[in-house]
Amino acid sequence: MISAIGLIILPLLNSAGATSDLSTLGKPDVTISPISGPPGTPITITVSNIPDISKESYPYPDLYIYLPFSDSFGTTPQSQCGGQDCFPIYTHYDALNHDFADRTVTFTLFSTSNPNPVYLNGLENSVCDVVVNGKTVERYSTLCNAKDQPTGIYNIRFGWGEENAPQINDITQTIQFTVTPGSPPPPLQVADIGNPIIQAYQNGQISQSEFYSKLSALGWNQDEIRQAMAVIGKLPHQMGAPVPDEMQQIQQGVQKAAEQTSQPTEQTTQPVIPQTNPVTIQTQPSSQIQTGSSQALNNGMWTMVLVASCLAATAMGAGLFVIKSTRKITN
Repeated sequence: MISAIGLIILPLLNSAGATSDLSTLGKPDVTISPISGPPGTPITITVSNIPDISKESYPYPDLYIYLPFSDSFGTTPQSQCGGQDCFPIYTHYDALNHDFADRTVTFTLFSTSNPNPVYLNGLENSVCDVVVNGKTVERYSTLCNAKDQPTGIYNIRFGWGEENAPQINDITQTIQFTVTPGSPPPPLQVADIGNPIIQAYQNGQISQSEFYSKLSALGWNQDEIRQAMAVIGKLPHQMGAPVPDEMQQIQQGVQKAAEQTSQPTEQTTQPVIPQTNPVTIQTQPSSQIQTGSSQALNNGMWTMVLVASCLAATAMGAGLFVIKSTRKITN
């Protein structure tokens, strides 16, 4: 009996201490845009062709991204990656739910010219926050516009890690990003004035065209409006829309808002004069009237003549009858 129990427990202990062969899980495709830029540069990373790991046994693997940008300031969010700034972007749980969609990671490099954080739903949001498919996974509101990102080459890494021990990992690829010196995007001089507009758009109280129009009226340019949209997660890729050129869409929105603003609110219309169909009164020429009258008169005269003739004939017939009758009696 004891030996039988041992035979059952021994495989369980071996599986609990086992590790997955992470090198066999496959290598997804990764693209980054841009590949260099000064402090304050928005970065977009797309991970595609994610393999199916739903059939992997325990310990379950997850796909992690390792971002090195906060290491320069000694500020690393709490994680299980051995002091590195990392978080999973694709998990075994996602695979079980058949979630193999591309992952889009967005954030902005630290810069003193970045806009101030915005409070939404009790949380402080900044353009430096790391967002994956529209969901914020790391927040950097206190560091976002406190310092400039130091220049240099930064290695962004991707790799498989165990769910409960991501420090045990297999790095599948490394992508370099170069932080260059230069002037970052201009600061939002009217950020405090624009915050109510941003919050109203975030809460659905104003339309997108009103959002563009109101910020443009305050003097915001396209880059500043893009940063504002990034803060509240309203960029097309943050909302899951496959838009290749966000700046083009924002430019079109600003232009459309400007055109709507420039159009007059009241249109003058010409008075409408009702048209009436002219009534034509036809008159007969006097000659036709005279001819008609003459014809009527002649017809009347002929009628009278015929009547008189009939009466005369009747009278004559009666006279002859009287004469004949008298003569007969006399004889």
